[in-house]
Amino acid sequence: MLRIYGRRPLTRLEAALYAGFTAVLIAIFLERVLAYMVFAERMAMEATVNQVMSGANRRLAYDLLRGARHDSEAWKRRNPFELAGIAHANFAGELDTAQVQGIGGGAWAFDRERGELIYRPRLRIGLQTSDPDGVLRFRGSLASGALGYTLVPATSYQWD
Repeated sequence: MLRIYGRRPLTRLEAALYAGFTAVLIAIFLERVLAYMVFAERMAMEATVNQVMSGANRRLAYDLLRGARHDSEAWKRRNPFELAGIAHANFAGELDTAQVQGIGGGAWAFDRERGELIYRPRLRIGLQTSDPDGVLRFRGSLASGALGYTLVPATSYQWD
């Protein structure tokens, strides 16, 4: 006679244990996914800053090779995306300081009044910034007499 084992219905205790174990695994998975999403956003932000600096330095080198003179103070106050010749999908454009608060998460903007490039993070987990609006602000800096356009943080921030 053939006996089939394991075909009995689950007791309430067994079902509760399986459901609890599954819930714990899902919670751990979602916490890790959220951590990777924050990490990916931070890396995308840093990559964009590096692309803008590279593009601006490329343009600066081109202008120097052509013999064109540039005003370093004017370069510091110009839109870095325009200087770099980059069209970013999440760039909201040049805005006034009052309009900057209206940009959505994950978007870039240029504050014309302050002369700062602004990034509003989509996920702020682990982000500590001295800006009251919770945005990251960068200001253009140009080394005198040499190649070296950089974007420096205008407000301190730490993103763990």
